[in-house]
Amino acid sequence: MPIKPIDLQTLFTQMDKVARQNAAERDAAVAQKALLGATMQKKAVEEASSVKKLEEDKSGPGAVKDKQDETAAGAQSENKQKKEQERDQAEQETVQDPALGGHIDISG
Repeated sequence: MPIKPIDLQTLFTQMDKVARQNAAERDAAVAQKALLGATMQKKAVEEASSVKKLEEDKSGPGAVKDKQDETAAGAQSENKQKKEQERDQAEQETVQDPALGGHIDISG
């Protein structure tokens, strides 16, 4: 479908409206970004100057007890291992030669 001169004449009369609309859309995007930036900055300043509420520990008081139980259980297992090692060393028979160190060979 070809473009006729009457169509161009109609388009040229509407060009200023289209240009204004495009400019308004670009300006709106810039204004929206500026507003968002200002809002974020205001929120950051308010957070920095306000007192923050402490969050409650969700693990509860039982978690501390469990940790203490774990450390106590770990200490008990270490004690058991040490006792077993001492018992093993005591059970090992040490054989010593009575003549050891009595004869010195100086002939080399």
